[in-house]
Amino acid sequence: MTSTPSQDDKQCLLCGQCLAVCPVFLATGREELSPKAKQHLLRHFRERPEALAEAPVRVLADRCLSCGRCAVACPHHLSVPDALARLRSGHPLWHQWVWRRWIEQGRLLWPALAQASRLVPQVVAPEALRPMLRSAASMLAGNRPAPWLRVSHYDKEAGKGQVVLLFAGCTARRIRPRWLHTAKALLRGLGYSIAEGRGFTCCGSTLDHAGIPDAASSARAVNLAVWRAAGRPVLATFCATCHHGLAAYVDDDTLGWADGEREAWRESLRPLSTLWGATTFETLEAAPAAIRYHQPCHWYGKDPDLAWLRDAMPGRVTTPGGPVCCGMGGVLQLADAPLSQEVASDCWHHLLPSEAAASPAPDTHSATSGNAPDGQSPDVPGLAGPATDDHTSRRHNILTGCSGCTLQLTATAPADATVHHWLDIIDPVPAAVSPDACPE
Repeated sequence: MTSTPSQDDKQCLLCGQCLAVCPVFLATGREELSPKAKQHLLRHFRERPEALAEAPVRVLADRCLSCGRCAVACPHHLSVPDALARLRSGHPLWHQWVWRRWIEQGRLLWPALAQASRLVPQVVAPEALRPMLRSAASMLAGNRPAPWLRVSHYDKEAGKGQVVLLFAGCTARRIRPRWLHTAKALLRGLGYSIAEGRGFTCCGSTLDHAGIPDAASSARAVNLAVWRAAGRPVLATFCATCHHGLAAYVDDDTLGWADGEREAWRESLRPLSTLWGATTFETLEAAPAAIRYHQPCHWYGKDPDLAWLRDAMPGRVTTPGGPVCCGMGGVLQLADAPLSQEVASDCWHHLLPSEAAASPAPDTHSATSGNAPDGQSPDVPGLAGPATDDHTSRRHNILTGCSGCTLQLTATAPADATVHHWLDIIDPVPAAVSPDACPE
């Protein structure tokens, strides 16, 4: 991703405003891992590379979740994730090689690892491997709960005469196709014509921050070409991180933008939950009385999904602790998995403030809780889990609007909590509407 000269010329003021928002610092209390310390370290590494060894710099600087909150809080809007991306690109380690294949070949790798996670019981696995097994198990789709919301009336004027292109993201395309089914049904109900979105790939954000700029640039070019070929329609997203990654395309000068095209891209990019118009929803009997909502970092407090959910289910949706990072962090999962777990634990202490939130996920955790008709298989082919009643058998019900947050929270959830993306809890069918088969 390109940067403007004015951003490159600015230096950290060491004011410490980033300390109040950095998830790594807030979870660990280690100031050497704060954005301020990283900026100071990286500046010395740039100015006097002979004075600092590369390996210790990478070890310290790599401890970043790439949430970008520091840039929002910084008076100069300096981004530690962007600075670290440049460092990683110039000084690559094995993490980049693994992460690139994890993202680019995930269509095969993700379901395979999810299935493999069932073959090694966590009770017999080495303790160091258990977080990885829980992360893999979180990719098992599980059975969806009985719907909490149903469309009672579609505002068909909302999409009348409009074409929409649905950017599903890696998670929905590979291991959560039911999200795409529901999203398409909602858009059809609104009167949109759905353009063919074949060819979409990763939004590029996680590749950029991992220090793989060539792969990130290629992903952006592919996605932009798909949008252009579709006639530059509305581009709908249902993942906060994907939306954030796509929004950053306008800052990339290498994409060959035509006159006015950046503005067209910016205006076309819309969160799915903002497309309802005057559509109304009814809360169903299965809906829990108390729903805790996890705010994804990449909405930076301006979360349209949360605003809609509060309107749709008044009095039920709360955000205990405010926006607290889940600890996903992309390539941090490779660089420092224990740190990712530490941040996740801090997140759960905020999400469940009235509880100790200290009971870990059970060793048999396989992300297969939820309601479904008997015999209905989860999204990963060949994997089936038992049906349970989430809102009666589990005391805490968590919703979120980010693919990565959904997986991370599922992998780290206490035994008495269940996690869903908000698309999991919607019945889009007030009458006879049936979504098409999910595209590859």
